[in-house]
Amino acid sequence: MAALHAAILATSIGPGERIVASRDLYGTTTGLLNTIFANQGIGIDFVDTGDLAAVERALGAGAGGPARVLLAETVSNPLLRVADLPALADLARGAGAHLLVDATFTPPVLLRPLEWGADLAIHSTTKYLSGHGDVLGGAVIARPDYAGPLQTVSRLVGGVPGPQEAWLTLRGLKTLPLRYERQCENAATIAHWLADHPAIAAVHYPGLPGHPNHALATRLFDPQYRDREPSGDGRRDTPHYGAVVAFAIRDADRDRVFRFIDRLDLCLPATSLGDIYTLVAYPAIASHRDLPPKARARVGIGDGLVRLSAGIEHVDDIIADLAQALDGG
Repeated sequence: MAALHAAILATSIGPGERIVASRDLYGTTTGLLNTIFANQGIGIDFVDTGDLAAVERALGAGAGGPARVLLAETVSNPLLRVADLPALADLARGAGAHLLVDATFTPPVLLRPLEWGADLAIHSTTKYLSGHGDVLGGAVIARPDYAGPLQTVSRLVGGVPGPQEAWLTLRGLKTLPLRYERQCENAATIAHWLADHPAIAAVHYPGLPGHPNHALATRLFDPQYRDREPSGDGRRDTPHYGAVVAFAIRDADRDRVFRFIDRLDLCLPATSLGDIYTLVAYPAIASHRDLPPKARARVGIGDGLVRLSAGIEHVDDIIADLAQALDGG
């Protein structure tokens, strides 16, 4: 959150200007905008960033004060909607706004937002970058002209990591490509297995052909593989689609989901993600706990929705654990 705060401040936004933000943001990010920045006289407009026409209208001069920032996430939580970064970058540039992208769900081995037009990318290093569930931290990756303002904000506000946290994050980065490749492959296998399970009503995963952003994800993720012919030498020939899967248990209420989570042995209940262990979270009491049921339903988050962050365990063991928990009623 300190990294996100610093990134917004680095745009030199001031009273009377506006932030146009995705409606599907991390809950604490929404809180940051609606309290810290709104109390400074900055207008906050939430919009469906999947609706490019709506984004263009929100960025327009007729919408109030000038839009200084467009804030989006590469992949939304928990429904895994993929942002069209090139299109958002074009719209932001046309409106004279800075494009800020929270890329926590898509570490740099999968997607690098600056290569698609973003001005600043923000990561929670707590997640994939450190990767072992033992660090709290954040990072901003930005174009060179933002370096001075970012350094000034971090020095004066104090949002800097301690030596131990920095060392643990650097340790985690050494294994990021290996960990993340296994996690993505596990997630893809789990998503396809869930899609065929009779107890599952819906699966949200960009790697499934039926996902509304499947084609966009294929274009954005792992672009070095995008146009390459099959190698025939054992290397993967298709992009990864991330390591998070969301799924809705059929006709499940809160008690049914709790029973499912309680029956898990290998998968761990946790509100975080990006760990080497498979983690399961329940958005209704975690990321979206402040939304009433009707408001959650309007954005597609029902009482039966579960979010899974794939770990590096053998995928057969993960699936066996999910199967016994689902079959347990």
